[in-house]
Amino acid sequence: MRAQYNLQQSLCLDCCVHFFCDSCALCQEYKELEKRGFNMSKGWEGSNKMVGCVQGMKPPGKQRMCF
Repeated sequence: MRAQYNLQQSLCLDCCVHFFCDSCALCQEYKELEKRGFNMSKGWEGSNKMVGCVQGMKPPGKQRMCF
């Protein structure tokens, strides 16, 4: 998200924030997307229709463990 929206980098690395306070990091990301016009209650597809498809941003693919 930082690269997509050219957000200012903080002193603490993103991975550290997510590791030590994941709920804080998710809350910040949620608020940033809301500020940019995404309606989180409509999900990814509903928000893209309202805001207009954000170029370069796609929903994450199916994830799995790599063993």
